[in-house]
Amino acid sequence: MFKIRTTYLVAAAAVALIVNACGGAAPTTAPTAPTAAAPAESSAPAAKQYTVGVTVYNMSSFITLGKLGIDNYAKARNITVDWNSANDDVNTQVSQFEQFINKKVDAIIIVPVNASTLGPQVQKAKDAGIPVIAVNTGLIGPAASLLTSNVLPDDVAAGSQEMSQMAKALNGQGNVVVLQGPLGSSPELNRTAGIKKILDQNPGIKVLSMQTAEWDRNKAYNAMKNWISAFGSKINGVVSENDDMAIGAHRALQEANINVPIVGIDGIQDGLQGVMDGWLTATSLQNGIVELAEGLAVTKMILDGQQVNQNYTYTMPPVDSKELASKYYDQIFGPGRDAFAASIPDLVEQNIASGNLANQ
Repeated sequence: MFKIRTTYLVAAAAVALIVNACGGAAPTTAPTAPTAAAPAESSAPAAKQYTVGVTVYNMSSFITLGKLGIDNYAKARNITVDWNSANDDVNTQVSQFEQFINKKVDAIIIVPVNASTLGPQVQKAKDAGIPVIAVNTGLIGPAASLLTSNVLPDDVAAGSQEMSQMAKALNGQGNVVVLQGPLGSSPELNRTAGIKKILDQNPGIKVLSMQTAEWDRNKAYNAMKNWISAFGSKINGVVSENDDMAIGAHRALQEANINVPIVGIDGIQDGLQGVMDGWLTATSLQNGIVELAEGLAVTKMILDGQQVNQNYTYTMPPVDSKELASKYYDQIFGPGRDAFAASIPDLVEQNIASGNLANQ
């Protein structure tokens, strides 16, 4: 957005000032500064305030953290956010998306329930001139090409990273169970692909079972209890596609007095604490505060008429030691949190410019 600046008729103002200072009246033929400047000044546009609709798959620990980042960025950049959670229901998300279109919001950010959905809605938004940006979770198929931009993690790399962490913990030998995210979501598809890539390189590791727990701690707890009943001591490790499910699995293992390596992804508060406490072998840091705020920052760039990339990629750093977990915990959840939150608007814009979205 460009701001129009108006130059006053400085010379005319100076003449009027000199005459008045001498106690005389200004000549009636001399123009005055206010008369000349007022029309042009009143035509300058006010600062634009954008309204952005956001619909997320659910309010997981990661998304809750991400909302904090979006709220901080929105407040600093004069953006109104219309926030909605679909509670893992595709039809609810479709309805929310269509409500945004009917409200004529300036842009829509989606964290889809399912990667194969929302195609007709994205097309409808495009026809209405409303840009749509996928953040954290993408779309696949024809709908993906309709998106204005994507701000997504490298989930294949994250899946490969956590499976490599497990392979190291098991010295390349053992049996594992795998907790998947919601089937058909882009993180699940890509993290599973990354996991399978490393499994192919480690023939000594066998998968006893692979099952979705939909990012949910309680569902993961129940799945783990069933696996303990079915496989017992044959289970040598748990590979969880997010930290929430890893936490649920850990609770079931604790109750059964079973101690095996567990790996997760996201680096949420309880996940980082788990690495510090020693029960979680490793995780990968996907800072929701940063990533979702970056999605809103890219959205603002689009609305401001700036050039943006089709894809922005967040590559998660590994968190495989108590020292690293403590460092990130203090910054995101501990004494350094207020300073970190205050830095978010400038930080995420710098990250987008540099291309290092995981910088913090």
